[in-house]
Amino acid sequence: MPTAAAQHPYLDLFSFALVPRMKTGPDHAKDPPPPHLLPLASASPEAKQVLELLLGADHDIRDDHDQAAGINLALAETRIRLAVSHGDKSPALQTALTRIAQAREEMAKHDTRRACAALADAVRAVMAPH
Repeated sequence: MPTAAAQHPYLDLFSFALVPRMKTGPDHAKDPPPPHLLPLASASPEAKQVLELLLGADHDIRDDHDQAAGINLALAETRIRLAVSHGDKSPALQTALTRIAQAREEMAKHDTRRACAALADAVRAVMAPH
């Protein structure tokens, strides 16, 4: 058992963690760059990912995989909402969000045809130049 005079390595580590030594101040100069979300142009990698999610949801709906379709729709909606919150206020993205919500409603009613039609509108909105 360590005595009061002996140094304790864990106590030293804990003390060091409380008082870190910084060479520079706590500014944001060394932060990683923010993800590229402005704007959600149809040729950007983000738009292609959203498109893949929407197409995946379409295939899942057609194959009666409602849970997987719901996950793909939620991910696509989140990416679109991030683009909107970062300044992309195009009407096409608002249309895509509306159509995704409509697709969810039709999925809840088990109307595959209407859900796929709503998703097709969302895909067209994401692909539209804005």
